[in-house]
Amino acid sequence: MSTILTQEQKAVQRQIATQQTIRLMQLVELPYTSLEQEILKEVDENPALEAYSDEEDERRDVAEDNAPSEFDENGDPLELSDKLLPEDEIFKEDYYRDDDIDDYPSEQEIENRIQHLNAPDEGNTRDRQGVFYNSLQEQWQLQLGAMEMSEQESLIADYLMGNLDVSGYLSSDLQTIVNELLYIQNVYTDVEEVEYVLTHFIQELDPPGTGARDLQECLLLQLRKMADDSESVQLAVRMLESCYDLFLKKHYDKIMTALEASDEQIKEALAVIKKLDPRPADAGSPLEKSADIIHPDFIITAHDGKLELSLNNQYIPKVRINKEFSNEYRFLSKEKSAQRREEAEKFMKEYVDKANQFIGTLTTREMILYNTMYAIMKHQRAYFLTGSDTELKPMILKTIAQEVGLDISTVSRVSNSKYVQTDFGVIPLKHLFSEAVNDDDVSSKVIKSILSDVIAHEDKSKPLADEKLCDILKSKGYNVARRTIAKYREQLGIPVARMRKEMK
Repeated sequence: MSTILTQEQKAVQRQIATQQTIRLMQLVELPYTSLEQEILKEVDENPALEAYSDEEDERRDVAEDNAPSEFDENGDPLELSDKLLPEDEIFKEDYYRDDDIDDYPSEQEIENRIQHLNAPDEGNTRDRQGVFYNSLQEQWQLQLGAMEMSEQESLIADYLMGNLDVSGYLSSDLQTIVNELLYIQNVYTDVEEVEYVLTHFIQELDPPGTGARDLQECLLLQLRKMADDSESVQLAVRMLESCYDLFLKKHYDKIMTALEASDEQIKEALAVIKKLDPRPADAGSPLEKSADIIHPDFIITAHDGKLELSLNNQYIPKVRINKEFSNEYRFLSKEKSAQRREEAEKFMKEYVDKANQFIGTLTTREMILYNTMYAIMKHQRAYFLTGSDTELKPMILKTIAQEVGLDISTVSRVSNSKYVQTDFGVIPLKHLFSEAVNDDDVSSKVIKSILSDVIAHEDKSKPLADEKLCDILKSKGYNVARRTIAKYREQLGIPVARMRKEMK
C-alpha cells in the first residue's frame, strides 16, 4: 500500500481587519464626550494635525489674504531682504542689560504669563466649569477624624471603613475581620471590640445607615437617627424589630395583632419606612449625582409631521492638516543634502499620512452614525412624532444592519452608550430596539408599557396576579402568554402580586 502526496493551491478568501478598520470601530463606539477627548489626544500626539473652529478658520483666512506673500509666482520662497534697518529702529525696543538681571521676570511669573496667554477666550467657548467634591470615602475619613477614639480603635475603624461595599454595608463577618486584622494589620482584637467600634463609630457616620450588616439594621439605624420621635416612628421601629419577617411578607393583619395597633397606625408606620433609603451610600454624594450629565449624540426634531436628523457635533473639535507643518514639508525641496532631505521627508510624510487617515476615519464615522440613525428614525417614525412607547415598532440590530449595509456588530457599537435628543426628552438608543411578541408586529416595549400602566393603576389592597394581567392584555388585543407576562414583569423590576400588596 503506497501513499501519494500531492500539493495543490487553493484560493481562500479571508477578511482581515486592518489597523484603520479597528480604529474606525473604536471611534464609532465612543460616545460624545469620549470622542472629544480622543480627538484632542490625537492632535497633541500628531504635529501634522491641528484643531480649529469655523470662526477661527474665517479669521485666519482673512489674515492670510491681507498678509504679504512669502512666495514668488512660481511658489518658491522669497529671499530675505539684505536692506539694513536704521539704528533708531533696531534699538527702539526695550532690552535687558547684564546689570539689570534682577529685573528679569521669575520662572513663576513667566509661567503665569504663559497660562494667561493660553487661557481660552471666555466669550467664544462653552462653560466648562467643573464640580469638585469629596468622595464618600473622604467624607467618612473626615468624620472619623473628628471622633475621639484610641489608636487601636482608630486602626479598627479604618479597616472596617475600607470593607464597606458601594451601598455602605459591611458584608464581612466580624470574626473574619478579627482574623484579617491580626494577619494583615498585626492588630490583636476580638469580636466584642470590633462590634463596639462598628456600632459606636462606623454606624454613626453619615449618611444614616452606613455600616449596617443587613437591610433590617440599615432601616433601624435610619429610624433611630431621625429627629422625629413621633408614635409613627416608634411603631416603625417596633415593627422592624419584632415583626421583620411579617413585614417582608406583607402580612399586615398579623402585624396589627402582634403590635396591637390599628389599621391607620400601621399605615402611618409603613409610610415612614417607605421614605428610608435601603442603599444609603449607593449613589455617592449628591454632587456626584448632579455631575452626571448626558450629552446626546443625535438630535431629532419634528416639524409639521416631518422629522429632521442631525449629529450633535457642534462642539466636537474639527481637525485638518496643519498649514505650518505642510509649509515646512514644501521647504524640504530646497534641502541640498539628499540624505537629510530623504530622512526628513520620511519623518514628515508618516505624520501627514496618519493625519489624513485620522481625518478620513472621522468622516467615515460620521457617515456611519448618520446613516444608522436615519434608518432607526424611519423605522420608529411614529414614536419620534409622539414620544409614546406604545408607538414603538419591533426592531432588532439585524434589521438596521441589513438596511444600512453594515455588520451587526457595527450597528451594536453605534447604539451602545449613545443617546438621541428628541422633542420629548433624551432617549438612549438601546430603548428603541426590541423584539416582536409572538411574531406579531407588536414590540415587547409596547407590552411592557401597557403592563406597567395596568399595575400602576391596580388596587394595591388586591394586586393583580399574572393570570389576571394576562387576561387584561388579551382584552386589549394582545395575545400574550402568562409566562411572558412573568418574564416582562421581572425585567421591569416589578415584584409578584403578594409583594405589591398594600393596606387601604
